[in-house]
Amino acid sequence: MHRAEIARLFDASGPFVSLYLATEGDVEQAAGRVALRWKNLRGDLLRDGVPEATLAAVDPLVQGSHTAGSTLAVIAAVDGVLHSTSLPEPPPRDAIVRHGALPDVLPLLAAAQAAVPHVAVLTDRTGADIAARVPDGGERSERVSGRDDPHIHKPQAGGWSQPRYHHRAEALWESNAGEVAEALARLVDQVRPRFVAAAGDVRALQLLREHAPKRVRELLQVVGGEYASLDAVFAAAEKLVAEAVDADADALLARFAEERAQRDQAADGAEATLAAISRSQVGTLLVAGLFLDDERTAWFGPAPTDVGVDAEALTALGVGTPVEGRLVDVAVRGALGTGATVRIVDPDRQAAPRDGLGALLRFAAPPPRGA
Repeated sequence: MHRAEIARLFDASGPFVSLYLATEGDVEQAAGRVALRWKNLRGDLLRDGVPEATLAAVDPLVQGSHTAGSTLAVIAAVDGVLHSTSLPEPPPRDAIVRHGALPDVLPLLAAAQAAVPHVAVLTDRTGADIAARVPDGGERSERVSGRDDPHIHKPQAGGWSQPRYHHRAEALWESNAGEVAEALARLVDQVRPRFVAAAGDVRALQLLREHAPKRVRELLQVVGGEYASLDAVFAAAEKLVAEAVDADADALLARFAEERAQRDQAADGAEATLAAISRSQVGTLLVAGLFLDDERTAWFGPAPTDVGVDAEALTALGVGTPVEGRLVDVAVRGALGTGATVRIVDPDRQAAPRDGLGALLRFAAPPPRGA
């Protein structure tokens, strides 16, 4: 999901049910395990006051979910299911389920930031398979079929004709590599990947690098040899995806630590972060972890900037009936509603924000009066 799609989930009327259900399909009796897991959660939600109609709308989504991915993610409200999808990674527990004034979208945000756009290419001397994986979960692919004739492989026989045959084979390889490079460049320009994971015949890879334009060459990272399929190349690229996500987090936390030390364009801690959201000041909200067991609350009103650590502060600002919600959900709603990005970072990192919440700001807060 894109940030705008996640932000729109907060526009619905609550209370909300947020469900992230483990749906592993590679275990014995997977369908039965998932069904039993949901049956137990369903009973708990009914006792918690969730309407039967809301749960009935979730029931068909559970059926068969073990064949679609590792996690069934559902956000539902009074009017029914607002969003459902299958996530590629399992949840940290068998299930994360919440019923409250706001949806829990942190696992959706975590999945979105891990969906690094990248391209894979598996090439040989006759052509290549190329595909791109993009954040919306889609895949774009192309098969390049170059020229293939008896001279595509260098003959080993001797004689006067051998140099001519060798030259002809090299010319075919060059031509095919040029076609692969052109197709790869087109796909790179379309999806703007972080990297291109390349595998295949050694000579074909060398020629691809030589023929690729500089903007593509700079992205190429060889991940292996002659794999059996493009899926194997994507599997090998998972390490590069994880490294890209870690690099983004490192850069973000380094900047946060610098701004925090300068007491400039950073907010550190829950109260300071909510105050910055109320001023539409947040450029990037930093959330340390998924807040699995954190039930601290804050208050919010109709507008995204109507946020505060207590109801009285909002009432004083003219918010008629403040609503209590989970602290992190209030912060995420306010950040997304004011156009900020949200990044989930490792809570164990030294530079992680205090109280689990922090922000990089669009502009520095004005100094207090009399300062």
